[in-house]
Amino acid sequence: MSDTPQQEHPRTSEPVPGSILPHVLAFAIVIVAGYGLFKWWQVSAWQASRGEAISVTEVGPPLTDFELTERSGKPFRSDDMKGKVWVATYFFTTCPGNCIRLNQNIQFMHNLPELKDVTWVSITCDPDDDTVQALADYADRWKADPNRWLFCRADLDYTKRVAKGMNVALQRKGHQDHAIVIDKTGKIRGWYDGTSRSQCERLRAKLLECLAEEPPQDLAATKTKSKTAKAGKNAT
Repeated sequence: MSDTPQQEHPRTSEPVPGSILPHVLAFAIVIVAGYGLFKWWQVSAWQASRGEAISVTEVGPPLTDFELTERSGKPFRSDDMKGKVWVATYFFTTCPGNCIRLNQNIQFMHNLPELKDVTWVSITCDPDDDTVQALADYADRWKADPNRWLFCRADLDYTKRVAKGMNVALQRKGHQDHAIVIDKTGKIRGWYDGTSRSQCERLRAKLLECLAEEPPQDLAATKTKSKTAKAGKNAT
């Protein structure tokens, strides 16, 4: 028997369990990040396709006195609202999201007895689709009082100027959810998120404050003169 020692074969090192875990996690992070960037791109492209943003040079100067067409086909003139408290909002009839919540809140406040003297004016930002008939059908869905909850339209560029006069950003099928309070003098008294319950509570308080105020003196004098003239005609 030989006394020569047997040569040992070198051992092959086996992978330590868990050593590939960091690589797997890194790969997963790359996949998730890539998917997130892809979804961000999709959302950005969709938002861009909804309509063009306001351009100061293209839209023209803001409008504070304006005329729109109401669902009845009759004109709505902002100047005719002097002496009244009213709220302007923007929406479009095919909106599947915030417009529904906004109009649900308006419907609730529209039915409050203490706010019966407030006029609600909903202005569409999609005049291509929102014809007078479409607005009338939409108003019926909300059981809107035709004397106290108006639905109005105009050409998009004109509507942008109206919104601009209220410091509201607007584009086709894109709008802020502000409820803009206009007092008896025609002055804007506040902007409130019409989709927020807490903001609507603040809106209600502001409306009650405005309703309690006296109308402008020149308007009161005009009304008094008109009543006197009518009384004189009746007497003769």
